[in-house]
Amino acid sequence: MYPGTGESDDRAVARAGLTIGVLSVVAKLTAFVREAAIAAVYGRGPEVDAFFLALAVPVFLLALVAGSFQIALVPAYLARRRADGDAAADRLFAAAFGRMLAVLAAAALVMAAAAPAYLPWLAPALAPDTLALTADLLWIMTLFVVTGAGAVAWGGVLNARRRFALPAIAPAFTPLVMAVLLVVARDRLGVAALAWGAVLGTLIEAALVGGALRRLGGRLLPAAGAPDLAPLLRRWGPILLANLLLYGAGVLDQMMAAMLGPGAASAIGYGAKLVLAGLHVATLAIGVAILPAYSDQAAAGDLAALRSRLRRHVLLVAALSVPAVAAAALLAEPVVRLLYQRGAFGPDDTALVAEVLVAYAIQLPAYAAAVVLVRAAAVLELGRALAAAAAANLVLTVGLNAGFMAVWGVVGIALATAPAFLATAVILYVAVMRDSGRTG
Repeated sequence: MYPGTGESDDRAVARAGLTIGVLSVVAKLTAFVREAAIAAVYGRGPEVDAFFLALAVPVFLLALVAGSFQIALVPAYLARRRADGDAAADRLFAAAFGRMLAVLAAAALVMAAAAPAYLPWLAPALAPDTLALTADLLWIMTLFVVTGAGAVAWGGVLNARRRFALPAIAPAFTPLVMAVLLVVARDRLGVAALAWGAVLGTLIEAALVGGALRRLGGRLLPAAGAPDLAPLLRRWGPILLANLLLYGAGVLDQMMAAMLGPGAASAIGYGAKLVLAGLHVATLAIGVAILPAYSDQAAAGDLAALRSRLRRHVLLVAALSVPAVAAAALLAEPVVRLLYQRGAFGPDDTALVAEVLVAYAIQLPAYAAAVVLVRAAAVLELGRALAAAAAANLVLTVGLNAGFMAVWGVVGIALATAPAFLATAVILYVAVMRDSGRTG
């Protein structure tokens, strides 16, 4: 448990957040290596459209199921640990992990098997050969989903035990392996080298994180036995909806961009990656650091102090995001040119991707606030609020994307994220502040 309360506790959270943030920056820098390699080899061609579409669905699935499991796990694991000790907490994890893995594996298989049915509907402007390539890549990416699930779940236990560093830096391996495999195996595997690189990279990540947990005496394998999972499952369902809020918009953006024709999905992919890298670093740092602290405070029944801390955190992350938006507006084109403009990626591609990047960056304050609010709502078991926020986000994303893309094309899709996340952050803030003494 973090020592003290109030300002001293916030300093402990800040130190943890800084550690996670710095290591996540290092990890995300490797993603730019991968993106630069893809841009140099393929530019914005149909192969990249296929790859980004094939990556979007499994990444969303992993974030939705495994990511929500990690958020739900931490407060439930800590509560069981306080009540019954490490062994009981590890049994809870093993039983819940087994169920999560089964759900995720089944969903990944359905994702790949049903691809010929849903891909033409999701991306009608892409050529049949591109859609067929996407479907083939999705079968490879089912393995990425399963190996990634282990890394995420074991990383959640390490976070609950206040071991933040390795789960933050381990994701650096996946984009590096993808870039290397693209360079050395492109002639033999084509764009499938990226998919196989994702599988191998997450396997290395899982081995590192799992090895660290094993050295601490934790359990790695799922278990068939079922201790009382009710506290974890009560949170998991609503947080699935919350992750739908945080990650579903990106998948919708990718799919709706594909409706605009060849190259649009690639422009969204390149531009969004740069913004999402910053989002991931900031939100991972604050989200992972605050979750155990919020869980301890809620368990102690100190809800007034939790609300006060939450206000500070929301204002802080929103305020810190504003300079990032300004920096994106000033630096977008030179950054895109530096990272991507070589080989098949030309000046026109740079101009379009820079516009997409700036449009996406506008969402930063609202998105960062939503991440903090989702964690607070999860700890307080405000399921109805999470469901309402997720539904509002999806409806707004589809509606605003459709309207904005009719006027501004692919840039309009990126612009639509800001009002959608602002509305959902407001919904969550009102619900948490009004009802944080109750569950729902």
